[in-house]
Amino acid sequence: MLKTKQQIKNLLEKITGEDAEIKDSHIADFSSPTAFKLASKLKKSPVEIADEIIGKIELPDVIERVENTNGHINFYLNYSIFFKLIIGKIRERKKIRRDKRIILEHTSVNPTGPVHVGRLRNSLIDDVEVHYYVNDMGKQIAIIAEGFMEGIEAEEDIVSQYREYGDKEDFQIFFEYVAAHKKFEADEEFQGMVQELIKKAEEGDKDSLREITSAAKKCLKGQKETFKKLGISFDKFDYESDFIVDNSVSKVLDFLKNEKIKKYHQAVGDCFGLDLSEFGLKREGGATLLTRSDGTSIYLAKDIAYHLKKSKSFDRIINVLGEDHRFEFRELKTILQEFFGVKVEMDAVHFSFVNIEGAKLSTRKGQTVTVDKLIDEAISKAEKEIKKRKIADISIAPVIGIGAVKYHIIKRDPLKPITFSWQEALSFEGDAAPYIQYAYTRANRIIEKSEVEVEGIDIDGILSKIELEREEKELIKVIGKFDEVVDRAAQELKPNLVANYLYELASEFSRFYNKCMVIGSGVEIEERRILLVNTSRNVLKSGLDLLGIDAPERM
Repeated sequence: MLKTKQQIKNLLEKITGEDAEIKDSHIADFSSPTAFKLASKLKKSPVEIADEIIGKIELPDVIERVENTNGHINFYLNYSIFFKLIIGKIRERKKIRRDKRIILEHTSVNPTGPVHVGRLRNSLIDDVEVHYYVNDMGKQIAIIAEGFMEGIEAEEDIVSQYREYGDKEDFQIFFEYVAAHKKFEADEEFQGMVQELIKKAEEGDKDSLREITSAAKKCLKGQKETFKKLGISFDKFDYESDFIVDNSVSKVLDFLKNEKIKKYHQAVGDCFGLDLSEFGLKREGGATLLTRSDGTSIYLAKDIAYHLKKSKSFDRIINVLGEDHRFEFRELKTILQEFFGVKVEMDAVHFSFVNIEGAKLSTRKGQTVTVDKLIDEAISKAEKEIKKRKIADISIAPVIGIGAVKYHIIKRDPLKPITFSWQEALSFEGDAAPYIQYAYTRANRIIEKSEVEVEGIDIDGILSKIELEREEKELIKVIGKFDEVVDRAAQELKPNLVANYLYELASEFSRFYNKCMVIGSGVEIEERRILLVNTSRNVLKSGLDLLGIDAPERM
């Protein structure tokens, strides 16, 4: 579609020497108001100008005709040629270019408990080379490690809330975190013990390092099980502690403390920081901090070391972060570019928080809706919906339930917060994964029931003989948008564009199905429509694959 629009735009601009606007049209397939824009300049009526332009146009094969409608230049597609072009693109889909190495870091939730719903949307994006950064040297994991060493017991009321998941190691860490954090907030002596543990670990004390990192690894093991249920995988896990052990963080701090950049140094008490106000980044306290008062590094210092390593191996860095980390990413990027001279392209995709109706989320207080619970509830609700609709195969419940969760989260603009709704997510009629999955399975059933063999269809013959119905044309036009939607989603780092497109395609396919008989419509018409059904099916499958959503063969 985009290529065809561009062809028309180029034709008009070549004739007029002016920038041309091409719009979708309800009257024609495309329309241009170019004649109206030129009217005052040429002192002629738009109708006269449109006639002159049309007289000079050499139409490409994909355009059947062009008409002047009261000054509007209207273009009509040759659907036989247009549909053949689409089929060719789908059959000979180009492989993704590999001329750049891209690293995608996403999820990277704290190893303090199970993955919770609030950050789930950070995980539901497509892969390049995917890394997970394990924050196994932070204060929160140190609180847990010290809690275990001090024998602080988990609180029974928290354990009882999640008893069904008590065997999962991330939940066991979570139970300890809630109890230990409560003591940390109330006990100054315990606070000192936690800080001493962090200090010893950063100084290379093996016992302290082992206590902290083993707690993080235990939590990560349980989190991996959750990601596996969602079909989310990572190429590599990068551990924060590695950058302490190999002195990368020390080297970062030594470099930033260099006298050559002294004008940016700013201390806050005994904490070392940088004044980044020259770059439009000013903290309320005046400095972007890199160390605590005892000299131990905070998260940003370690993140700098990590990104310096990434910048040496990849051509582009993409981080998927919560909306609340927008300012921190700008600080990180500024330090890397201005002080370390990093030239690698760096982008961040920011996602707003996911809320559950009626739920308040706080891991520290034990108030959380875990992804494990969400998955189990999704499957349970999908089973009930399947039984209600008298669908025979109950085994598809995980595909329907998990697909519903993924799509309901992915379809929203990344910057807009989500309040998760089960009624919307599991809808078979509205903008939801089951509706799109059902369109795919409906296409499957049509092809199975038809005696037409898709591979044996004479495309040139069937597309040139019979006039298409309006619903067929509209469906072809929507199918034709797929490549441009995927390209735009990749450029703008917005997977919701693909989700929105799939809903549009499923809706258009449903309109086509309800209006146009396929099986029994006559040999030539059935062959053409089977070809259209099969193309719709392939695009629906490709789009769902891009979103990490399974497409059941039957529903």
